[in-house]
Amino acid sequence: MERPRPKRRYRIGEISKLFGIGQDSLRYYERLGILKPHRTANGYRVYDLNDMYKLSIIKDLRRLDMPMAQIGAYLNDQSLAKTEEMLTRELELISEQVRSLGERAWAVERRARALERAQSAEVGVYVIKRYRTRQCVRLATRLERDEEMDFAIQRLYREHEALLPDLGSMRIGGVLSGAEIEAGRTNVYDSVFFILEDTDVPADFELPAGRYLTVRYRGPYEQNGPIARAALRYAREQDLTVSGDPIELYEIDNRDTAREEEFLTTIEIPLGADERRGA
Repeated sequence: MERPRPKRRYRIGEISKLFGIGQDSLRYYERLGILKPHRTANGYRVYDLNDMYKLSIIKDLRRLDMPMAQIGAYLNDQSLAKTEEMLTRELELISEQVRSLGERAWAVERRARALERAQSAEVGVYVIKRYRTRQCVRLATRLERDEEMDFAIQRLYREHEALLPDLGSMRIGGVLSGAEIEAGRTNVYDSVFFILEDTDVPADFELPAGRYLTVRYRGPYEQNGPIARAALRYAREQDLTVSGDPIELYEIDNRDTAREEEFLTTIEIPLGADERRGA
């Protein structure tokens, strides 16, 4: 039996299904002048083997996020020299994607390890920790409600998005209003900040190096007032000098779970030098 010969021309619907490319995209490529389908007597677009060859190249290069203008310039003036140049660019894009995926894998792995540690962390225990200077970016604004905090986090991220990793991997914190805490209020902040892991990102705020009295709690943030006040009392009882407003760091939050009872938060009280030990 004689096999049917392949068609030489295809309608737009057939090409769309064959290549997995939407018809709107095919029309867009035509507007850019990259594809030049023929028209039948009744006005239907038909694509020939040359168009199919171009679509194969477009699909491969778009997987690498190569701009359509660059793809179009190549296809409209194709030569051996241009092909060698395109292959070099393609290798550069692949290398960049490999590097980017490696960084993302590292960030995801680090976040997974942090969550694993957080789930077994002790709460309600006072610990004095010493930190190096922590560089940050900050949005200074008064915040009194959870939705205001979420909005401020999104706003801060948008301001620095081009230089930061995914929001899900950021270490986020807020500076509680010391005056409001002492006055008996809760969940009132003077700023929100991200701790920077990449030293190439310009910082506009820092958590100073030194000692911090730390305590963790689980559950909703409405607890931060009483817990911060209790930490401040503990500091006074231990003759520790408080040198700044309480800081709140989010170890497990609504990026990780919708259940408030699973939230894990650390309160840090900055301390002055330990005069008894000359630190």
